[in-house]
Amino acid sequence: MPEVSIVLPTFNRVDVIGRAVSSVLRQSFPDWELIVVDDGSTDSTRARLDGLDPRIRYIEQPNQGVYAARNTGLKAVRGRFVTFLDSDDEWLPHFLALTTAFLRAHPDRHWVTTEFVEDLGDGSTPILHDRHDIGVLYCGFARAVRSRALLLPTGVKDDYLRVYERKRVVGEWGRGIVESIGQPDAMLYQGSLFPHMRWGYLNWLPVTLCTREAIAQIGPFATHTRSAADYHFLARLARAFPASMIAVPSAIKYERAVGNQPLAQAHLATGSGAYRFEVNKLGFFDELFAGPDCTDEETLRLRRHYCLAAGHRALALGLRQEAIGYLRQAAAWQRGLWGAWPRLVLARIAPGDATARRLYSGWIRGMDVVQRLLSGRLSPATALHKALRRVMKPTAPLYDERSDGQTVTDAALAQLLKR
Repeated sequence: MPEVSIVLPTFNRVDVIGRAVSSVLRQSFPDWELIVVDDGSTDSTRARLDGLDPRIRYIEQPNQGVYAARNTGLKAVRGRFVTFLDSDDEWLPHFLALTTAFLRAHPDRHWVTTEFVEDLGDGSTPILHDRHDIGVLYCGFARAVRSRALLLPTGVKDDYLRVYERKRVVGEWGRGIVESIGQPDAMLYQGSLFPHMRWGYLNWLPVTLCTREAIAQIGPFATHTRSAADYHFLARLARAFPASMIAVPSAIKYERAVGNQPLAQAHLATGSGAYRFEVNKLGFFDELFAGPDCTDEETLRLRRHYCLAAGHRALALGLRQEAIGYLRQAAAWQRGLWGAWPRLVLARIAPGDATARRLYSGWIRGMDVVQRLLSGRLSPATALHKALRRVMKPTAPLYDERSDGQTVTDAALAQLLKR
């Protein structure tokens, strides 16, 4: 039997699945099986993968959603360890070697995760997760709800210690691997992660390796939603077992297809799916942390943030009534939540859904320009030029600094690995 089973769900992703599968074939750890679950694709996905490698197993099913596809894959796994890969992303060659080395050396541990890099495809510097999420996003949430939960002890500057309890240098089990990728001082972080999962995603499913015993204990993915159930799955994993995180980037998450082209099948958490994602995430947050019996004021204030996010996404799509419902729950006179009030007013006074969407889109663009002017990222002359150009060409964006973009280069990745 293979040591590792990889579950890769896909739906009409022939434009990118080759990149994902190629990253599996390049793994320095060879003892794996790749279970591709085709969730009702109508493109040439199967033909793209035929004959690539005998370790690839292909399962087809009618379209039921990504979580049903992952559960189908889980029923077919044979490996001692299980991991997941999305069809539009890729692993770095050391991922399986590093994570399997940890779990082999620590039989009392049931899952391990790593950092990952996100390429937005707009030419900007790749984002290093999870350090960015903890140190920037979630600390901002904590300040907004007046929480001290993520404060560091005096003199400590390591953002990971806001959620993990301890750290140490990667041991002999992974010494050769981290040295080979230029990170001899890579750290291993451990602790009880579940209480902090209320802030949001603290790890990413495609860089998480777990034992089959762990999956048997926590159960399959929830399938009543089409998005955000990976948050629910990871939170249950963190609730059942202590967390271990190796601070080494091991995958690249892409927002665009190869050659910086738009994805043929869009992400579930962005674009038109962003509103439903926020609603689903709020539902899982309620199940895990803020149920009807919750009396913790801090958790309830954090819930307002999730309602604000759902209201924002609803208004951006012109869903007035939905926006009003979530913004009413979010609105409060406190830092970080006062922004719900003007959105709520806009949603109420707009005469229709389409008008609400146009007004809110203009407001967002205006706020973006103001922030760029105040930060110095946009000069007044450039802003005026863009505005005049928009008057002359109404379909042109007010401000767009995107370049053609490219995938993460070896040089950029090397810089991230050295951090």
